[in-house]
Amino acid sequence: MAKIKREDVIEEALALLKEGGLEAITTRRLAQRLGVESASLYWHVKDKATLLGEMASAIIDRYHTIETPHDTEQWEKWFMDHACSLRNALLAYPDGAMLHAGSIPTYNELAKLAPKVEYLVRAGFSEREAKMAMLTMGQFTLGSVMEEQTRNKRRILTSSPLEKVNESQRDADMDKLTSDVMNTIENEAESAFEFGIQLIVKGLKK
Repeated sequence: MAKIKREDVIEEALALLKEGGLEAITTRRLAQRLGVESASLYWHVKDKATLLGEMASAIIDRYHTIETPHDTEQWEKWFMDHACSLRNALLAYPDGAMLHAGSIPTYNELAKLAPKVEYLVRAGFSEREAKMAMLTMGQFTLGSVMEEQTRNKRRILTSSPLEKVNESQRDADMDKLTSDVMNTIENEAESAFEFGIQLIVKGLKK
């Protein structure tokens, strides 16, 4: 039987996630990929929830690496860049947002959050405002990516994102405004996300 490390389990689980999303993550399939019995996995991660949390943390460590600057006059740009960095990290894997939803931050993640809150405090926010700003940005980003990834998955399962409504039916059943809105939802996720982050920043400036 192959000898494996905790890191091996997480990396192979991430490979499965990349290939098939969260539905692909089963202990049986993971054990087969690693060449071990399913029970052996629990020597390294106590349960599936722990495994998913470790995977979420690994993705953040790998892809969400934006630094906190010293110049507080640039806080608006940093805040928006931070949100975009988080979005890109969540988009790096299928179901990345769903994987992170409801996860409990690790000690390492909380340690990385502290200097970001401190930075906003130095920029003129109270500590509570800084924490709430980071929480709001994180939840907005998570929800936006979850919506985007869920919509993309549904598009793959159907011949059209509009539940197989063909072009002639669309012309007959939708007025121009509705069509424009649907086009924005389907094709301008990044622009809509950036617009939302800008609104959050404007709110913080008041």
